[in-house]
Amino acid sequence: MRERLATSIAAAPRRAYPPRRELTPVPDHVTKPRILMVGPFPPTRGGVTTFMLNVMGSPLADRYDFIAHTTSRPAKKNVVDNYGYAAMFRGGPGRLIRAAWATFWHLLAFPFVVFFRRVDLVQIQSSDFQTFWESCLYLAMAKALRRPTMLRLGGVFDKFYEGSSPRVQALIRRGVAAPDILIVQSESWRRYLATVGRSENVIVLYNSVPEASIMPVEGPRNDPPRVLFFAGSESVRKGAQVVLQALATPELADVRAAFRFLAVIEPLASQIGNAGLPQRIELEGFMAHARFIEELRAADIFLMPSYGEGFPNSLLEAMAAGLACVVTPVGAVPEIADDEAEALVIEPGNARALAGAIRRLAEDEGLRLKLARSAQERLRRQFVAERVLDVLEGGYRRLLAGNGE
Repeated sequence: MRERLATSIAAAPRRAYPPRRELTPVPDHVTKPRILMVGPFPPTRGGVTTFMLNVMGSPLADRYDFIAHTTSRPAKKNVVDNYGYAAMFRGGPGRLIRAAWATFWHLLAFPFVVFFRRVDLVQIQSSDFQTFWESCLYLAMAKALRRPTMLRLGGVFDKFYEGSSPRVQALIRRGVAAPDILIVQSESWRRYLATVGRSENVIVLYNSVPEASIMPVEGPRNDPPRVLFFAGSESVRKGAQVVLQALATPELADVRAAFRFLAVIEPLASQIGNAGLPQRIELEGFMAHARFIEELRAADIFLMPSYGEGFPNSLLEAMAAGLACVVTPVGAVPEIADDEAEALVIEPGNARALAGAIRRLAEDEGLRLKLARSAQERLRRQFVAERVLDVLEGGYRRLLAGNGE
């Protein structure tokens, strides 16, 4: 397993970051601080995996020795709802047993990796539901081994916390209080965590894209415009049903647009095929991240009508690729895009509003270009990796110096 992981990470393309004079590489004779990155590495896909690979392939690798410790489990087949505790059972009993076995070995190996690799700092990726409790186990072991810890919290944490019983909420608060530094993905999440009881040693670390990945928007790409929707393994949360409802409205019956759905699996694929929609929809399965970026750069409009998000990498990547986006104000999305400025914003579950937004963008080339260019300007101001990584390195320096204050 470790050999496959090492091969996957080595094969991942190093991001095109421009050189920065202030990041002087550590001389060969000086040992770099070793940072253990704990989280779902390839073959797992998704925003958390992308974040870790981006960090490990960034200029920070010139100053720190990143070590991967995977928490990945066998993938579920044909599962479109991965939300909640019940999600662990949706891949069938065989997959559940394999996943439990993999998790057991990952946890068992962790203290040996920390000790024998002489790890200086442990950075753990966390989320909601069972992933949160798993990250608490890694935190407890790291603290028992006297290693400074950072916990990066993602997922739909508010729904996870608010849907728990008072007794479980108390345990969640203890978990949130445990790491030396807590990383959240937006100011709104920082404010929310303060209500949960964690207000000190919290840093806001936006997801980001390399500035070199921002493709200038020179004009329309397709006639008719190409509309992308990314379904993935959580298509219910991503709003797939709302998209289908919007396409079934009279408003979009004759719209001039080409629809392309990515990362579509069963039963969603069959549902689309049997829906009798007037539009022709091209379906693609899961694909490598580089292929996904190619799809974005060949399209015009990106749909993300989600019911819940953390800080969506796919939205940043769509903005960088020059797409006009339709989004919902969930998670950190309001900190990324304002309505009529960087995107069109609709309420979750509103199929008629989604249909209206799609029609507007399909028919108004000027609006598409305006939103795309404004979104890229905001990316450059706030969400390029060259700015964001300074915040992360500040956290590393504080902990490695023995100062978590």
